Amino acid sequence: MNTIAKRLFMIAAVALLPSCSPPVIDISVASVGGRTRLTLSQDWGLIFSDKQTPCVREVSVRNGPDTYDRKNAVWLIETKGDVQCLDLATVAVGTVPNGWQQVVPLRAVRGRSYTVRTDGIGWGETHVTF
Repeated sequence: MNTIAKRLFMIAAVALLPSCSPPVIDISVASVGGRTRLTLSQDWGLIFSDKQTPCVREVSVRNGPDTYDRKNAVWLIETKGDVQCLDLATVAVGTVPNGWQQVVPLRAVRGRSYTVRTDGIGWGETHVTF
């Protein structure tokens, strides 16, 4: 293998290393009609953007930004039964989409900040104030 081919191979190998784990789930928060709506996406593109709807198994709103603990949830939904994850593009906090079950009903306090976390194929976190 000549020197140029070896260098190109090394560059390609280094570029593919991050693809060993799934990308972060991006969470954007918006207030729509008095409800807090979460919009989820994942960018699977290596070179160019390739945003897709993520496959999620759990969405939580919780106290405490440092560690994930279900006991701190003020709202928590997860997939029903044996389903590992479901595509989820948007969800209104406090609303349970089809195929999901509510584990912790919404108990958020107005004016207080919380951490929103999604888990599935990848994970993501952001903060929200109600």
